[in-house]
Amino acid sequence: MTMWRLVTALGDSALLLPLIAWVAIYLAWIDRRTRDALRWLAAAIACGGIVALSKLLFMGWGIGPPGLDYTGFSGHTALSLLVWTSTGALLVRGRWRPAAIVAGLLVGIGVAISRLALEVHSVSEVLLGAFTGGLSAAWFIGGAPASPDVSPSRPWILAIGVVAIGLLCYGRVFPSQHLLQDVAKALSGRGHVFVRHVSR
Repeated sequence: MTMWRLVTALGDSALLLPLIAWVAIYLAWIDRRTRDALRWLAAAIACGGIVALSKLLFMGWGIGPPGLDYTGFSGHTALSLLVWTSTGALLVRGRWRPAAIVAGLLVGIGVAISRLALEVHSVSEVLLGAFTGGLSAAWFIGGAPASPDVSPSRPWILAIGVVAIGLLCYGRVFPSQHLLQDVAKALSGRGHVFVRHVSR
């Protein structure tokens, strides 16, 4: 694998979906922060839902911003910015928390750049994905207290889960594009999906 493929694997749903589920479990049952767990799930569903909707609208009906090289928001970019930035905020508390958030943000930016380097997405698709993921992460982090008084606060358990999921799932590929294509054809009633007109 090239360097960029190694980086882009950090944004694949095969890795990020299990991490999203683990963060929700950690917040709800280990850190006893039900409200934050619900907030996390809302952020993840909104982020993933917006990406999926953008792709379905384009693939099924050709709907997208006029004048742009566009097939839908970059899901790798959106979800990686949400997951890695938010995970950094949850793993580290105290004065080093901002540095952990920035580290997670840099991972997400690296994934975004990798999508451009691999010519999988256009600049507009990556920017729209980055906006969606960044906004979702900011909303979650802004409403999740850094040091909740009622929380037993065991971020090391979260870290163990993140490492375990990484070892099991990193490098795998989730067939999200194929699934969305099938859904788009079923919903639109077409036998084909709209594709990019600009050669990349």
